Amino acid sequence: DFDSPVDTASMSLSIASPASAVRPSIACLSRRRPVGRSSRSQLRVEAASVKVTITPSDGGESITTTVDTASVLRTVILDTGAQLYGGMDRLMNCGGMGNCGTCLVDVVEGADLLSEQTEAELRKVKAGKLKEGWRMSCQCLVGGDAAPEGAELSVVVRPKK
Repeated sequence: DFDSPVDTASMSLSIASPASAVRPSIACLSRRRPVGRSSRSQLRVEAASVKVTITPSDGGESITTTVDTASVLRTVILDTGAQLYGGMDRLMNCGGMGNCGTCLVDVVEGADLLSEQTEAELRKVKAGKLKEGWRMSCQCLVGGDAAPEGAELSVVVRPKK
């Protein structure tokens, strides 16, 4: 009957979907947990160690870090404390989803160490907003199984337009 209390602690809702139907884009690798895993597990891909050098476009001091597992370049840059965004872009960026194009980097060395361009990047190229050698840092992975040991990647953040 409708007047009796409901024990919500024992209620659960489950939605079944085949694992093959869930394909996160590169943009969401840094933000979402893989489906079917506990909240404490992380997506980890083994990779060779890659040295990443991040240089600000204003000629400031470079920051160097090492990436031991395949990682989204945007996350690597932000984790070092480097300023990826300038001005209002610090507040108004899309958070790494590949929509705004404010996380551009100029790849000076090691472009072959990055994943292939995504659909989001190809749309920016077609629109003329992504020059040759530039990448959207939220859309590319650095490292991976194909990265040779001792590989180096060098990028300039906030390249001048």
